[in-house]
Amino acid sequence: MNLKNFFCAAMLAVMFFMPHETFAESATEKLVQIEKDTYGEESTGAILDRISRLEKDFFGENLQKNMNARIESIYDSLYENIGEPGVIAKVNALEWNVNREVNGGGIGARISDLEKKILGKEQEGSFSERIRELSKATFGDENIPMTQTQLPANTLVKVALVENISSKTLQEGDTVHIKSVENVTVDGKVVFVAGLRGEGVVKSVRKAKGWTGRNGKVDVDFETLRTIDGKNIEIYVGEEAKAEMTEKQMVEGASLVAMNLNDNWSKVLVHGKNIELTAGTELYVQTKNPAAVYVLSAD
Repeated sequence: MNLKNFFCAAMLAVMFFMPHETFAESATEKLVQIEKDTYGEESTGAILDRISRLEKDFFGENLQKNMNARIESIYDSLYENIGEPGVIAKVNALEWNVNREVNGGGIGARISDLEKKILGKEQEGSFSERIRELSKATFGDENIPMTQTQLPANTLVKVALVENISSKTLQEGDTVHIKSVENVTVDGKVVFVAGLRGEGVVKSVRKAKGWTGRNGKVDVDFETLRTIDGKNIEIYVGEEAKAEMTEKQMVEGASLVAMNLNDNWSKVLVHGKNIELTAGTELYVQTKNPAAVYVLSAD
């Protein structure tokens, strides 16, 4: 076999075998993501049993499809706003309508909490059935009144850290969790509301060296933030966000994204000390690209 034929044969082998591994890994990752957003944590046990439980909760029955297709159906129902808002979008809308904020945790517990507050007790049935009853009680119609709109690029959103962080313990590649802390509207429609989660990744970190007077340093790439319809929107800290933090003297938030802090801000970053920021530390981010999202009236 000459070199050309050997190379072609090798490529065919890769094309034949790789998709099966990739699809299996993708399906497993999606299953874990679904469980965390549904129950608050990854489930244990056989995969088919875990899928069966999810199907009963989402649809009230088991689907007659192959394993990957069953996971995709649950995933689409939860996250993909295909033709109508998905389950996360509807639960977010219900919570905002009742509490004017969105809670974290699995949607199963969130639906139960809403039922206890609004209907007096936890209900039975699939998530879809239970959401329809809650919608009738809160909106006066079983269809939640969400409509689509275009979210402009560079829309500013104030967010806050979910956990304490320190340049002493952070490592490159660590995930930093954030949440939105105020409502953002577009044309009178709510797009971001308090409590929606997002995250960033530590791009670089430097520990302080007190004996040299070197301060700690952290640089985080903030990447995604959920809108009220559950969509993960790309975010970043651009010029608009930096200008807003500069104007409002948000020193702690600015220290997360390697902004050049002037002398008037230096009192917060003690000479030769690590950066220590508590949960609730605020900063601004902005949307990277335009996006079509489902929204709710701000009234």
